[in-house]
Amino acid sequence: MNITSMAEITGLAKGGEPAVKIRSRKLTTCRVASDGSNVGLEFLDQSGTAVTVELPLDQAEALIMTLPHLLARAVRRQTGNQDARYVFGLHEWALEGAKDEECLIATLKTTNGFEVCFGIPFEACRSFGWNLQRGADRAREGADAGEAELAIEAARCRVKLN
Repeated sequence: MNITSMAEITGLAKGGEPAVKIRSRKLTTCRVASDGSNVGLEFLDQSGTAVTVELPLDQAEALIMTLPHLLARAVRRQTGNQDARYVFGLHEWALEGAKDEECLIATLKTTNGFEVCFGIPFEACRSFGWNLQRGADRAREGADAGEAELAIEAARCRVKLN
């Protein structure tokens, strides 16, 4: 489920506007229910009133899956560049085996604490590793030669898994 379908399910006021619109001024706290059934985002609205939004786990997942796409769309609109993306700088990464699975778990972390884990099938790991090495080498060669555009193009690679 994505944000659009959540809005359709919960209903919009006439004219396509949300029934209730809250504009956040500051995120204050993020919480997880003691039983793990939901998450809560606490923030101050524009008037300084404390507001909490509680989401069941499946809706929290839908929100998290949608936010990077929304950030990329916002950057594209701000810059007018359809190739622009919101990019998270990588601070730390880890690989570990997954018990009873044919994959490795790759955990990527940013400097500000954002963390995401991917289950990467073994064959994709081989391809991913090779392409990372090749892309980094070609990008470095282009950068060393002062050919920034070549360096950027050389690092592009896209593979879609079944």
